[in-house]
Amino acid sequence: MKSVFLSVLAGLVAAGVVRGAEPAVEVGRVMCVGDSITHGSFAPSYRWPLHKIFVDNGVKFEFVGVNVGNQPQKYGVTPGIVYAGVPFNNRHSAICSERAFEIAGRRNKSGRLGNSNIFDWLGLDKTYKGKYTIDPQTQMPDVFILMIGTNDTYSDYGDRGGIGAKNYYKTVLRNLLGPGGDMDTIVGAMRKAAPGARILLLTIPTWHDGTRHTNKKEDYAVIMDYNEKLKTWAAGKGIEVLDVNRYLVDIARTDKPGVGEEQFFNSRDHLHPTAQGDMLIAADIAQRLGVGGRTVGLPRKATSDFELSSDEKAEIPEESWLRLPAEKGVTLVLQGAAVGNGATDGWDSEKGLYLFMCRNDEARFCASLQMTESAILWNNHTVLYRSDMSKNTEEVRIAWVPKPEGENRKPGFYVWLGDRLIGEALPGIPDEALCWVPSAYVGASSEFPCKTGVLRVESGAWAPAQQ
Repeated sequence: MKSVFLSVLAGLVAAGVVRGAEPAVEVGRVMCVGDSITHGSFAPSYRWPLHKIFVDNGVKFEFVGVNVGNQPQKYGVTPGIVYAGVPFNNRHSAICSERAFEIAGRRNKSGRLGNSNIFDWLGLDKTYKGKYTIDPQTQMPDVFILMIGTNDTYSDYGDRGGIGAKNYYKTVLRNLLGPGGDMDTIVGAMRKAAPGARILLLTIPTWHDGTRHTNKKEDYAVIMDYNEKLKTWAAGKGIEVLDVNRYLVDIARTDKPGVGEEQFFNSRDHLHPTAQGDMLIAADIAQRLGVGGRTVGLPRKATSDFELSSDEKAEIPEESWLRLPAEKGVTLVLQGAAVGNGATDGWDSEKGLYLFMCRNDEARFCASLQMTESAILWNNHTVLYRSDMSKNTEEVRIAWVPKPEGENRKPGFYVWLGDRLIGEALPGIPDEALCWVPSAYVGASSEFPCKTGVLRVESGAWAPAQQ
């Protein structure tokens, strides 16, 4: 393994703060509609990290809906929990095991929400007398976030020989996306109740290898095919779509194209996203709504204003170190990092770019970040992000945050890719002084291309400037 050393200056001078632009986004009232992935099953769901993003960026918003909390609650977050001074009401219009045909009102076999459906929830059925409805005057959504269809496909048909069975898949397509189908009905109700509201449609997540379903290669292919047909359907209706699988799918699993990254899905059922998966989904939603990434309460600072840069000094020998006071926080940014050639000759999950944070000059590592062709990992085993990193153009930022301010903020390492937070309060506890190894290790660079770019370091913990 060949070492490529990136030099840095020997001193630190704090620079001025470059904060993100004053919040110009008013999201308004948001109704998240869906099944257990939105409700939160054995996890808080993507709505909790989305709340944090809104709060970090000073966005004016309110979650509305006919349901509250997670299921089961002990694995979620308590309604009213405070993040940075702002309570999370945990309101939504989602319920575990919900089908699109129930929300559309076509058929209801469970009564999970008192036989209610989208028409009841939005006050369109004047004969409805149940409790599951919003106040049309004060709670009508400005934004709908809709994710539905997983149970209609994975659960209803997955136990019958796999959803790849053609007869079942045809039924799915007809019921969900056919003329006058369930998706037509749901979106039609939203537009009738709130004509000016924005509708953001999310694709249904793929899953990791399940425990009770067939997990045939064809099943994952069908999910990808369904999502493509969903995009085509939405385009015909003038609805914007966000593909949540962009960073959840393990692109290196060529044996099952479309299978999800294991660490992004709950180990109980391999279907519901973990906190890491939810964080990536929430970041995508916020970006689509025009909101900046998480700041974790840290001031924003542009990388160009950092004082230390490897492009200003010659290379330094391996025994050289940069010792920084951990109690003040430290931020490292690697610009122009990209590794390998993608899928050209197969995905390589071993070679890549490594950055090490150390406890002392004896190289006792307290944390490390690894970038391979298909992923970004923490401490060699925790997957933070999935994508073709050979095409990466965004900077990687790592901040050691010793004492975050505000409720529900934890100390640890935070990692951003661009303005997207992909690692929150990651483990790795430094001693009194934190040593950053000014080096990146790559495997046989002549055979495995690795663009390391410029390394910049700054005293203090800083979030990226809003992009």
